[in-house]
Amino acid sequence: MTELVPAGFVFHQSNLQAFRTCRHSFLLRYVRKLPWPAPLAARTSSFEKDLVAGSTLHSLIHQYFLGINPELLISCAANFPDSRVSVWFNNFLGSQYAKLAANQYPEHTLQITLNGSLLLAKFDLISFEEDLIHICDWKTSRVLPKRQFFQDRIQTMVYTLVAARAQSQASRPVVMHYWEASFPEQPIIFEMDKAQLLRYEESLTDLMSNIQSLEIEEFERTSDPKKCTYCEYQSYCSRWGTEADGESLYDWFEIGLSELDGKTNNEPGEFPGTPLAYN
Repeated sequence: MTELVPAGFVFHQSNLQAFRTCRHSFLLRYVRKLPWPAPLAARTSSFEKDLVAGSTLHSLIHQYFLGINPELLISCAANFPDSRVSVWFNNFLGSQYAKLAANQYPEHTLQITLNGSLLLAKFDLISFEEDLIHICDWKTSRVLPKRQFFQDRIQTMVYTLVAARAQSQASRPVVMHYWEASFPEQPIIFEMDKAQLLRYEESLTDLMSNIQSLEIEEFERTSDPKKCTYCEYQSYCSRWGTEADGESLYDWFEIGLSELDGKTNNEPGEFPGTPLAYN
């Protein structure tokens, strides 16, 4: 195993997605942990505003599930400078996902082991029924993504697999809900069976093994300049990118939001009767 990715390295949806987007960005951000220079022109205004607004909505929903008075949270949202936050939070309160129930865990972290590699997921909300696991993820996209886009996401693979494997009743099906705050009546829902989870397990195991086997020269810069536009590390490469496509914008936004919300920290949680390792 290469020493570039050390033993005990924790994989999660953000660093795996970063690797898929640009191997060199993964190396600079997650292995070398280099600080990135001053803010980039391409990441000013709307991009950063979207990041802050999205993170604020996540915080409000988290506090709601912790039992904070909804009226107080509504007032906080109404006074936030970005008016979208108030609209989003009210949309949430009017949705099926605002229902409070037992066995709900907001902002909950779980970690498993796959073929010797650590894989972590931090869920916006995970809940457990007798024979089913529900995962909810809050999104603030400007345009509603296609269902197929989420089907193939690293996040879908990581979250459903970690949820399924990090609990004693491994046979319980997993349902993944993507709820878009701007499109509250159009959640995108996936029900994962054993066969799909096994395919995800094989894909993620292969991906993590591949990353760990690479030599430094194999962490190549992306050949697609559109993927450079919103990368904080582009000045290290002297590449400024071109106008980003929708998928690249979404990738970097989700990576940035995960870091703002602390979803890349290695702080696995527990719930009753749940092991944290799967081999």
